[in-house]
Amino acid sequence: MTPAAEPSNDSARVRALVVEAVAKAADLIATRATAERWDQPSALEGMTVGALSAHLVRAAGATIAYLDRTPPDRRPDGDLLTAVTYFHAAVDSPIHDQIKDVSATESAIGHEATVAKCRQLAADLETRLAEEPDDRLVAALGGRLLTLDDFCCTRLIEVLLHLDDLAASIGQPRPATDPEGAAIIIDICINIARDRNGDWGVLYALTRAERSTGTVFPVF
Repeated sequence: MTPAAEPSNDSARVRALVVEAVAKAADLIATRATAERWDQPSALEGMTVGALSAHLVRAAGATIAYLDRTPPDRRPDGDLLTAVTYFHAAVDSPIHDQIKDVSATESAIGHEATVAKCRQLAADLETRLAEEPDDRLVAALGGRLLTLDDFCCTRLIEVLLHLDDLAASIGQPRPATDPEGAAIIIDICINIARDRNGDWGVLYALTRAERSTGTVFPVF
């Protein structure tokens, strides 16, 4: 058995994982299998394969969008969001209910244009993330601040899980990515579950099914 990868909070490493994930997404979107199923239902209810692809690109592209709208010298007035509390806030965000419509609209540019958009995004992220300092903040979800690196962790969740959704939708193997990305996602998901259910609620779900509520997982 391969040992589980240990999550790392190293700034450059987290950012590199995001770039890798987006580049792998571009390769999968570019496949003939994706093109042929563009207008067919995906593994996500209410989304076509094209809409899922467009949503993946939009989710990753939010990194640059939020960087552009947040002044580099912006500092928080209160507590920062974390990768865990971000998802609590995201569930209540108005955009959450609009995702399917927005994704369908953005997929209308077609398969080839979406591939080009994703490839350009991977290149732009590689350049931009390398330029930003470790303490860079971004304003997301109504202007609430979190560190760029915590936001990159949320992008890993979005991109890697939707990369798997897309692979399942087109009947292709999930592209191989650095296992550290999945380890970071697991760490965040466990902490979301701990926040919602307490430590013993998570322990019961993991080790004592007879005492678990059965509602701890999945967290999304």
